[in-house]
Amino acid sequence: MKKTIRLISSLVLALVLVCGTTAISFAADATSHVTYKGKAEQFIFQPGSKYSPTDLFTDFKGVMPGDELTQQIDVRNDASKDVKVKIYMRALGSAELQDKDGNVRVSKEESADFLKEMDLTVDLVGSSRLFDASADQTAGLTEWTCLGTFYSGASVTLDVGLNVPITMGNDYQESIGALDWQFMVEEYPIEKGDPKPETGDSMNIALFAGIAALALIIAAVLIFARKKKASEK
Repeated sequence: MKKTIRLISSLVLALVLVCGTTAISFAADATSHVTYKGKAEQFIFQPGSKYSPTDLFTDFKGVMPGDELTQQIDVRNDASKDVKVKIYMRALGSAELQDKDGNVRVSKEESADFLKEMDLTVDLVGSSRLFDASADQTAGLTEWTCLGTFYSGASVTLDVGLNVPITMGNDYQESIGALDWQFMVEEYPIEKGDPKPETGDSMNIALFAGIAALALIIAAVLIFARKKKASEK
């Protein structure tokens, strides 16, 4: 008899508004990665940052009011070839942010107040829009949403869009907001009646009984820099 195993680990997405005249330089157009490595290694989140080891939002740094940006996230099954998985995600909304020593840096209420000023979208490339609301909400990702069924090597891409209003005020200088997202995987062995795996593509097939489940909450960081006023140029 197979067991269902569910492991949940809480991590945080942070959003930071940095205002001033100092230039901030980050790598442009970098794809982030959510990789399932099997039950032993679980999920790997890359690239990470100084704000969180699981930071996925490399393209949301140095953002200014009026910006419209997109971060691509590659979601992939890199487990052994005799395993197929279903991968799900969901959003839990605003959250508390702690420093490395466990001290509260930003409360959940402060996060919500900041995040509600910006709009966030999440698109499953080639399929559908999963989320379209202010960044503090859970909206279309309130419940577990299936991203597809994956054989080893298969993947999908998420396009995460961020829209920062030009009217974002000085009240949010150096503000920080935190979000919670979760990824979950249901793992089960390939059976004789399964279609031939198509490496590189996700495949939607029926879910079998006796699955093993594993969940992790991811983290990501967004950094903002306010545009200089014309008078300051």
